[in-house]
Amino acid sequence: MKYAILEKFEYSFFRNLVIRQIRQDYLENLTGFAWLILQPLILLAVYAFVFTTIFKARLPEAAEIGFVPYLAVAFWPWTAFSESVLRANGSITTNAALIGKVAFATEQIPLASVTATFLMHLIGYIAVLIVLQLMGTNIHWLYMLLVIPVFLLMWLFACAIALFTSAIQVFVRDVAQILPPLMTFWFFTTPILYSASYLPESVQWFSQFNPMAWFVAKLRELLLFGEAGFDVTTLVIVLFVALFFWISLLFFRRFAGHFEDFL
Repeated sequence: MKYAILEKFEYSFFRNLVIRQIRQDYLENLTGFAWLILQPLILLAVYAFVFTTIFKARLPEAAEIGFVPYLAVAFWPWTAFSESVLRANGSITTNAALIGKVAFATEQIPLASVTATFLMHLIGYIAVLIVLQLMGTNIHWLYMLLVIPVFLLMWLFACAIALFTSAIQVFVRDVAQILPPLMTFWFFTTPILYSASYLPESVQWFSQFNPMAWFVAKLRELLLFGEAGFDVTTLVIVLFVALFFWISLLFFRRFAGHFEDFL
């Protein structure tokens, strides 16, 4: 009974953290909420213009659906993933006043930041899919039931990275400057703006170790091509993300007791 009450209190506190994060980052002013939609749309328009008009990009896989839908379906989830990791990175130092004054599991802070970001970007993602459908792209809505688990797995992956980086950032403040360019490098090495078939064979083999490449490919398969193939790679990705999250959580809890000394 005592454990049940504690579990309920933790869930309630986590929910309040998520709501507070959403209000603080997106709902307290119109600009914050509008920018959530406008920023990815502007970047999407820029990339589409550069690759279709200037470089005349032609992707065999996107011949029937077009470059913009091919890009949009992968670009929006990446934006949610990248922004959630970057926001959660400094969440412990930002909430320094809360730590030590309230008895709660400290890992809820970065997890709430990731959750809030994913929830808000999910709204934008659904809006983009509706716009693509209205513009003539055949979105396979029935496969949304399979897209949701993929999104949840991506959320868990982002949580694992956020736990790891936010804990380190308390002791090494330079992580805040190092992480953004690393995420940019990760973006360009993930087949979002291009097809994985364009990569040299040696690089294609290496790209198999990039979990985000699997997420991108799976979302395109489900939403654009209506393909629901899950193979051994899927099992490997699920096991890897679960193991990585468990290790990151242990790592975070190992150093959480020392946060107050460095905040």
